[in-house]
Amino acid sequence: MDIKKILFRTNSIDVEKALPDALIMCGKDGKIQWVNDAAAEIFETSKMHLLTSKISDFIENPMNLINNAITINRPVITKATGREVYFDMTVKSIEEGYVLDFRDAAEPQPVKIEQDAEEINREKNNFLIKLTNDLKSPIQSIVGFSQAMADGLGGEMTEQQEKYIRIINKNSVDLMYFVGKLLELSQTESCLKQSEKKTLDITSLVNTVVRFNEQLFKEKDISISINTADNFKKTISSNEGIIKNILQDLLEVIIKSLDMGEIHIYLSNPDDEFLAARNLAPAQYTLITLSSSSLLLSENDLECMFDPYKIVDSVNRKNVLRAIVLASVKNLVQSLNGNVWVESKILKNTSFNVIIPN
Repeated sequence: MDIKKILFRTNSIDVEKALPDALIMCGKDGKIQWVNDAAAEIFETSKMHLLTSKISDFIENPMNLINNAITINRPVITKATGREVYFDMTVKSIEEGYVLDFRDAAEPQPVKIEQDAEEINREKNNFLIKLTNDLKSPIQSIVGFSQAMADGLGGEMTEQQEKYIRIINKNSVDLMYFVGKLLELSQTESCLKQSEKKTLDITSLVNTVVRFNEQLFKEKDISISINTADNFKKTISSNEGIIKNILQDLLEVIIKSLDMGEIHIYLSNPDDEFLAARNLAPAQYTLITLSSSSLLLSENDLECMFDPYKIVDSVNRKNVLRAIVLASVKNLVQSLNGNVWVESKILKNTSFNVIIPN
């Protein structure tokens, strides 16, 4: 068998460059038919042993990887059977089977896949940021002109026309809010917001956010209370802007889910037992709990609470906006090295919990 002629027939392997690599030719059944000296070296065996074996004896899941490499037309990373050794494998399909070209791989495949996914995610978020910014201008125009018409600045309208223009205004305002939250999610996923710490009074910050939402509480007849645990340490070192954003988003989620009722905010410093239960290292933390007995969630609600990408395929699709907001909250909390979760007790209350280091 003239391997050089076979290699030349592939028209895509440079023989002079390929031969220094580890080369194996195997049939479509995986049985090895030809190898070079380099192949024996990297697989730490003899050429005779290779020629009496199948490729599956030396690399894991070979046939799937071979087909994958042919499909994507680029190298794939393979793992040596029984060893933590990885190779870049280039595959060329020929009449007799396959020619496999192996080189040492610096990293195993999972790392490469993770890096590629991170790059794709960054590009996706940058695209969404640009797209949502382009969408905001025309939506703002619709909001502004429809509000002006509703206020009578465009002249008198019939009762039916006024009804329609107010519907347009309301829907455009809702759309503007949705686009804004989508932009916020893209920004938090792209890590555009950096965590710059400074000393702040957390109780004062909570009160500021609550006062900002007073009009919304009045419109929906919602009462709100703020309490702190005994010996609560109100001074922390964190990012004031990010915490404000987190609290505002959580309050909006709760307010939008209520027609009336009450919201309780409780500030505390969890003990070591609580931290151990949440798999957190012993340290000084601030726990912010926002709860409402008027907000009751089902198991379906909780399933995709912080994942808008899953919720669009679930029975809970109507809650995709809430999931977008909560996904942003999760990203922001994680930027502070904290954690966020939701608990719902049947016939009692629902609580959103944010824990951040001091």
